[in-house]
Amino acid sequence: MNKITFSASDTFSRLPLDYFNQLKLSVYVLDHEWNYLFVNDFVTQNLNKPHDYFIGKNMWQVFPELAADPSFIQLKQNSEKGIVSNFITISPLNLKRLNIVSQPMKDCYFFTATILPKKEDLIQELRRTLPKR
Repeated sequence: MNKITFSASDTFSRLPLDYFNQLKLSVYVLDHEWNYLFVNDFVTQNLNKPHDYFIGKNMWQVFPELAADPSFIQLKQNSEKGIVSNFITISPLNLKRLNIVSQPMKDCYFFTATILPKKEDLIQELRRTLPKR
């Protein structure tokens, strides 16, 4: 998969939103007040919510459980300081392992979230692929 990156000087208007709707990972774009500007189709399908559930609404009000989560507190602090972040956490929304990448931009924050397999599933897959002794 192509790595999606932008610079701090890029703007929301330059983002390829149609392309993001084709991806099998979550893409979120929020303004600097933490209001949703865009969520891709993968987000709406996985959370079973329409686009208008998000757009124009504040992330911390839509998902208050994120505001108390240490990983998301750090994500907020890093984004507001203009720091690019990449971390793995457990989502307080669905308890799935996520790899979250954040990219602060000139007029918005850009995020991707990839659902990771459970560690137990990875161990089982590794055991299946190792040669038997």
